[in-house]
Amino acid sequence: MTTRFRLVDAHRHTDRRRPAVREPTAPTSLPPGPYGLRIENLHARWAPTAPDILRGLELDIAPGTQTLIVGQSGAGKSTLAAVLLRLLDASAGTIELVGADHAVQLEQLSGDDVRTIIGWCAQDAYIFDSTIEANVRLARPDASAGEIEAALRRARLGDWIDTLPQGLHTMVGEHGRHLSGGQRQRLALARTLLAARPINIFDEPTEHLDEETASALAADIVHTTSGATTIIVTNRPELFPTVTAVHCLADGTFATPPDRTDQAHQAANAVSDLAARLSLRHAS
Repeated sequence: MTTRFRLVDAHRHTDRRRPAVREPTAPTSLPPGPYGLRIENLHARWAPTAPDILRGLELDIAPGTQTLIVGQSGAGKSTLAAVLLRLLDASAGTIELVGADHAVQLEQLSGDDVRTIIGWCAQDAYIFDSTIEANVRLARPDASAGEIEAALRRARLGDWIDTLPQGLHTMVGEHGRHLSGGQRQRLALARTLLAARPINIFDEPTEHLDEETASALAADIVHTTSGATTIIVTNRPELFPTVTAVHCLADGTFATPPDRTDQAHQAANAVSDLAARLSLRHAS
């Protein structure tokens, strides 16, 4: 994916009058992969005088593992993604990119280098008024037509494309208006698969989809990203039963410890409890 497209698509989902990110004067080189992440005492805010939205996050993500981040709107999920993508500086604490032989703090790397390692698949990724092929090619402009088609088939769009008279050259319309919600999300998945980043963040990939479509998409995300370090931000952990690392983000920190068993159910319950507490607080 070109740097320009990565920034346009990520900024439109994380920009809250975003302060300038401090680029290192002498960026450190990337360590060799495979890659994991280590988050220690992470704090982050969107303005110097604003309160921290993230407060003391601690998390280790091993290379090649899949992790769910569960939380209500406003819990800090988008803020965490922005810091991971080097679109927002932490106000305290550290995030380390853990390579094969050493770790490097993200703030010591250039933003462009970070975004060659960490990919972002937004819940409403921008779809341009162009062809299916052109929209997927944005992820990797030098990709061949065969590689693009392979990514689309891995995203389970192959059978649908086979029914289209113009195939990959079918126009999708402005904002993808000729596509269903599920097709738009799978097109975004195909972009992510074509880009083949070592670490991928999926932001609410099943949002606004019906139960059947959401379940099928969730299963395909888990299957197609197997072996890559994957972070899935979701309010529906039950759709990802095979992902055992589940962390509930509430009030800027993780509400459940990483070593708890049956985490998916506990995270879902924690989200429900938080919503109930907020409702009672607003009612009073």
